[in-house]
Amino acid sequence: MANTPASTSRRRKPAVPAGAQPFIAEPAAAAAAAHGETLSSDMDYAAHEAMYMRFTGLVKWGVVCIAILVIFLFVVIHPMVPPPAS
Repeated sequence: MANTPASTSRRRKPAVPAGAQPFIAEPAAAAAAAHGETLSSDMDYAAHEAMYMRFTGLVKWGVVCIAILVIFLFVVIHPMVPPPAS
C-alpha cells in the first residue's frame, strides 16, 4: 500500500499555537492611539472632491486618447486590400 496523505502518521501543526491568541485587526483609532497619533474628523471634502474630479477626468481623457491611437494604428497598419471581385 502506498503512503498517501491520509495514511501517513505525521501530525499537522495547529494553525494557532496552544495558548496564543489569533490575530485580530485593531480599529484605526485604536491603532493610531497606540502609536501616539490622533485621527482628525475634519476632512477637507473640497480637496477630496477636486482630486476625485481630476482623477476621473484623467481616466476619461486617457481612454479617449487610447481609443484614438488604436483607430489611428488600425488605419495606418491595416493593409489596403481591395474587396474581392465577384
